[in-house]
Amino acid sequence: MVKRLTIIKLGGSVVTNKLKPLTFNYNSVDNIAKIIKNFDGPVMIVHGAGSFGHYYAKYYGVSDKPTRSIKSVIKIRDSMQLLNSKIINVFQKNKLDTFSFSPIYMYNNNKIPNSWKKILTHSLSFGLLPTTFGDVLLGSKGFYIISGDVIVLDLCRLLKPSRVVFASNIDGIYEDIDDKSSLIPKISDLHNNFKFSKLDYDVTGGIKTKITQSMKIANLGIEVQITNGLNSHTLMKALKGEHVGTLFIGDKS
Repeated sequence: MVKRLTIIKLGGSVVTNKLKPLTFNYNSVDNIAKIIKNFDGPVMIVHGAGSFGHYYAKYYGVSDKPTRSIKSVIKIRDSMQLLNSKIINVFQKNKLDTFSFSPIYMYNNNKIPNSWKKILTHSLSFGLLPTTFGDVLLGSKGFYIISGDVIVLDLCRLLKPSRVVFASNIDGIYEDIDDKSSLIPKISDLHNNFKFSKLDYDVTGGIKTKITQSMKIANLGIEVQITNGLNSHTLMKALKGEHVGTLFIGDKS
């Protein structure tokens, strides 16, 4: 277990404007960088694709199913490299020493080898901010998309962090997204009748995938909640362990 480690998943709705293709949300990322800078504790970042990778994935019809379309893979990967570089530039302007890498270097046969535990723990001990993102991986049958939410779960199995915060553009999970009074403070099972809404080009399952992965993380005995990453005050509270969104209660919690 990496003592006091917090993994933050920055959703695509936080780092980009998902309604406008290839639109970076500079102000949001800048605010988040300032929060991380002022937070006392080791942090690792995983960010989503938003209107960058998701846009091209939808355009070329690529999802988690294997594809051999080289053109589509290049477009998706180039857009994710571009988004990541924009995020890293903002982090560096805020004096965050970032260790950024694509998951294609980290995964082998759909898994993260144990050797990466030493790499990541050492980088954290040096005060670095490890950062990765949802991207395209190469499998035996072709290229496929791996969601940032799935990466977070795999990192939790490897590193056993103290806390995971999914930063989204909503305050948490709602029974009905159109009714803001229906925020669910805690989820201990997945039998709720949620009304899921998903943008057309979100090819990795949207909020439904996030809920499923969050429950799996909670079942590892790790504190996890979904909260609003566009609200600086709320996000800092979540990083400190305060309950400000939807908290997931697992079997081992």
